[in-house]
Amino acid sequence: MFVLTVPGVDYIDNYCERTDGSFWSEPLNAVSNVSFLVAAVAAWVLVRRASRGVGRPAGELYALPAMIFLIFAGSSAFHTTATRWGLVADSGSIGVYMVYFIALWPRLYWGLPWRRAWLGAPVFLAFTALVSLIPGLPGMYLSALIGLLVLAGLLFYSDHAERRPHWRWYVTAALIFAVSLTARTLDEPMCAQMPIGSHYIWHLLNGLVLYVVTYAAVSRWRQVLQPVP
Repeated sequence: MFVLTVPGVDYIDNYCERTDGSFWSEPLNAVSNVSFLVAAVAAWVLVRRASRGVGRPAGELYALPAMIFLIFAGSSAFHTTATRWGLVADSGSIGVYMVYFIALWPRLYWGLPWRRAWLGAPVFLAFTALVSLIPGLPGMYLSALIGLLVLAGLLFYSDHAERRPHWRWYVTAALIFAVSLTARTLDEPMCAQMPIGSHYIWHLLNGLVLYVVTYAAVSRWRQVLQPVP
């Protein structure tokens, strides 16, 4: 068993399953990251098929499976090494995906150029910072949940009939994410009753969340390029 022995470096114990600084102290949390890998591969196949279907490169969409893969790598690193750099890779990769998607969304659904679409990123970051000021709440993830519901609402009340049906994908993603966020939140409080913790459920469900929102983005991209008569 590999144990972290770097002088002056303490391992980070954020989850119930971890009991020491060894590499495989979080086996379920580590292995469950395969959900992100599966989502990345499935999303890449989805984007490739869409690109071939319309005969046009989908460069801005290929970034999504690439970022999901980075989430797989970052989360795997953190739940094995339990180091600060692993934590940065874990949270940072998730944050990059969210910021990119919040910029991609108005480009897909509102047709904004990138220079204007990116204005959604600082708005989202400011909102996340505001939510993070509330003690005891997972600011970044709670803002993501609220964000999914806001996007669903914008589509549900859209004046454009072709956009409106897409609200279902974002509500579906929000519902799944709400369950996964609950599992993440209960990991420590339920530790005595469930020594293995519940964080692995967060991983398994979030792989599905990432695929669902990627599917929604790809569906919209194809809709724009191949409008229904």
